[in-house]
Amino acid sequence: MLSPLALRQGLRLKRTAQRLPEAEGPRQGLVSAAGPGLRLLAVGESPLAGVGLDRQDQALTALLAQGLASVLDHSVSWQAAARGGVTVKRCLVELAPRLDPGPASLIIIGLGVNDSTRFRTPRRWQQGLAELITELRRRHGPAPVVLTGVPDMQRFPLLPEPLALILGLRSRLLDQAAADLAASLEQVYHAPLPLDAESTALFCEDGFHPNVEGHCQWAEQLVGFVVEREILGKRSTVRRKADRRPG
Repeated sequence: MLSPLALRQGLRLKRTAQRLPEAEGPRQGLVSAAGPGLRLLAVGESPLAGVGLDRQDQALTALLAQGLASVLDHSVSWQAAARGGVTVKRCLVELAPRLDPGPASLIIIGLGVNDSTRFRTPRRWQQGLAELITELRRRHGPAPVVLTGVPDMQRFPLLPEPLALILGLRSRLLDQAAADLAASLEQVYHAPLPLDAESTALFCEDGFHPNVEGHCQWAEQLVGFVVEREILGKRSTVRRKADRRPG
């Protein structure tokens, strides 16, 4: 019953929503530390492209590299292949080939919002993720893969009700499907991305993309996720640094 109104809202937003540019700067770098080197690769949609930010070093992949280098005391080279508007299928075809060849230590996949807005079914979403993981491992070796959680779109400030309700339901379905897929595959992990009523402060002025603080908190959460689960090795190798935020 709500779909006709939500459809009108979606079409109106498509015409009127603020369009923010992607962040400037290189999408790869090196964070030096005393320990041996790790290689971090990331593929995904607009947040990983730094939409709404001034510089790429404010975006998730660079901040995650900084946080891992600090906590693990390892040098971390990083590279991101990302663009606004991509779905999991387009990521496989258009973005995965952009990553430089060679083995990876950790692969981050940040997708789901555009598949939610296109009402991708959970089954097709899972199939697309599985194909992307297979292709990335074919290119970069059997690295651990972290699927970042699909954010609950009902919390996006831009979206009015009932559109927010409908897209929130779809994004939660895809997030659960990603979690189920991760549980079925070796060394694939699902990192939830919690949003609550206070999360409006973590969005850019467009009400759709995370701001600098949103990226910092997201990177912090992912660093903790990787370390707690010993995804990159035993915790005995970790040098803890209290109250240290990536970036």
